[in-house]
Amino acid sequence: MKQVLESCNSGSGEMKIRGPVPVEKFGNSLPAKQSVEQSWEKSQGLRYLSEEEYRQWDELVEASPQGSLFCRSWWLKVAAPDIRVLGYLDRGRLIAGIPLFFKKRLGVKFCAMPSLTQTWGVVIEPIEGKPVHQTTRQLEILTIFARHLAGEQIFLQRFHPAIVNFLPFHWQGFRQVSRVTYVIEYLCDLDRVWAEMRENQRREIRKAEKRGIVVERCDSEIVAQNLAKTYGRQGLQSPAKAHLLRLIHQAAQQNDAGECFAARDASGRVHAAAMLVWDRKRAYYLAGGGDPTLRTSGATALLLWRMMQFASGRSAVFDFEGSQIPAVERFFRAFGASQVWYHEISKMPNWLRACLVLAGKA
Repeated sequence: MKQVLESCNSGSGEMKIRGPVPVEKFGNSLPAKQSVEQSWEKSQGLRYLSEEEYRQWDELVEASPQGSLFCRSWWLKVAAPDIRVLGYLDRGRLIAGIPLFFKKRLGVKFCAMPSLTQTWGVVIEPIEGKPVHQTTRQLEILTIFARHLAGEQIFLQRFHPAIVNFLPFHWQGFRQVSRVTYVIEYLCDLDRVWAEMRENQRREIRKAEKRGIVVERCDSEIVAQNLAKTYGRQGLQSPAKAHLLRLIHQAAQQNDAGECFAARDASGRVHAAAMLVWDRKRAYYLAGGGDPTLRTSGATALLLWRMMQFASGRSAVFDFEGSQIPAVERFFRAFGASQVWYHEISKMPNWLRACLVLAGKA
């Protein structure tokens, strides 16, 4: 579905909760006399959406404060196989939903998130009325999902920053951990962005320009190569496979929602490269890296500045996607970005959590 991109113009009754709502199981044929009941059941409650309903889902994602590019149907189709959307319907109207991705390792089923997907969580239609009514309605909807997802042995998702309220998941035994990203909220005002950068960051950008480094579009393979170089310098494996980056790049271009950029010098050497994805709400520095032997050229700072300039006509906010790593955090903060906190919600056996802690992954 084509994204409609705007240039930075950003500007209830109560429902009783009747306990966990069973998820509809597909593939069981019902007698003809039950067709009316089946039709009514499909218009009510919690169930997985069919692919034909993804247009409704995209409309919900577009309207919802919690909806992001990572929830859009085109992203779900390319991020990983078998992602499904668990929706909540009221009288045939889709009012909330959450993407779910299941995988198995050593025979154990995980409900987790695919690589390069920053946040998911429950997406809820805009709620009108007094703050007390908005909070009450949000609690009702989140409780429905939390009760159902509590049935999963292993669950882990990072929720969109707009989901401030995680109490229904806490009440159902989930664990919450705070994560942080850095964002520039006033992307339309590039003069302000430049003025609020640290002076040393502006110096790095000017240094790269004086050295004749230019930023131009590139293919995803160059991003993958430079990402591998960055992680390789630290003795780590790249978190993003070249094949996945290529698929995302192709799908993003088809939806006018993504591009890859490289910073090159006059001799054609690539100093740094990155992938940018966006919708009208937010642009994301999805993945990037650089040549460790050319780290002092200022090219990475110039690359990000050019990406912000490019994104300014397409999105309202620039999201650096992290980071809690001290050196990366300092670099992002130097652009004048602000901290935005969000929730990582998880549920897993104690033995597995202990293993993740020992491995440095929790």
